[in-house]
Amino acid sequence: MNTTVIKQPTIALLGQPNSGKSTLFNGLTGARQRVGNWPGKTVEKKEGHYDKNGIRYHVTDLPGTYSLSANSEEEIITRDYIASGQADIVCILVDSSQLSRSLFMLADYAGIQCPAVLLLNLMDVAEEEQGKKIDAHKLQEKLGIPVIPFVAADLGQYNAFYSIVDQALEEKKLLNIDSLTEKYSLIENGAYNKVLALMPKEGIDNYSPSWLAAKLIEGDSAVHTKIKNVVSKDEFQDLSKILSSVENGALETAGYKFQWIDELLRDALVQKDKKPILSKFDRIATHRKWGK
Repeated sequence: MNTTVIKQPTIALLGQPNSGKSTLFNGLTGARQRVGNWPGKTVEKKEGHYDKNGIRYHVTDLPGTYSLSANSEEEIITRDYIASGQADIVCILVDSSQLSRSLFMLADYAGIQCPAVLLLNLMDVAEEEQGKKIDAHKLQEKLGIPVIPFVAADLGQYNAFYSIVDQALEEKKLLNIDSLTEKYSLIENGAYNKVLALMPKEGIDNYSPSWLAAKLIEGDSAVHTKIKNVVSKDEFQDLSKILSSVENGALETAGYKFQWIDELLRDALVQKDKKPILSKFDRIATHRKWGK
């Protein structure tokens, strides 16, 4: 007997390389997937679906990237897809075995106005091999979105995923970014707040004013072009003057993102063996993107 499909939400999978996105995508869709290229690009596009309780859920496996800056085709494709509104929710996968570094994607996502779920993947490695204890409930309270411990390679855990997706689709909660934007306000000469005041009040697509302002501080050329097309000539001149006074904006925002991550993990992450923890500046220096 065929399942009656009554609605078809779309789930986007977002995460850094090796976060487990492909494992989750394959576990959800099995043979019900198709692979091609993104329109006009050479980057692989993977889409599929699964059916649950009469509902067909479409799944898009976004390209694995270390951030949502416009430094590569993969990053531009990923963020423009999310901003387009095609996804009903975004499932952000992080590697629980290196949580502080992996959460940088979540920090870079902060301010995108699409409901999200955080999957703490590779929990078996974090707990059994590294002796870590991660309090998902505390993270959920701080972030304001659903958070679940997860092992993508264990199909027995997928019922928890199905439930959290349905919860997210119903509640449509956005990531709480208040404490991160407070940190951005400390950027030299109040540049972030000045830039924010010049942003379109409703943002652009799913990009909030706060996300756009942070990317401009970082020197994101694609966002710069978007803003130039929607603000007045006088506003753009004021904006250019403010941005010209900012030095190393990308490093400044990265530092505050790691500081935000540290605060998220405080009292939510316990590690049995007391290995030295890298400072936010050390992590910037050794990060795949910022350490270049």
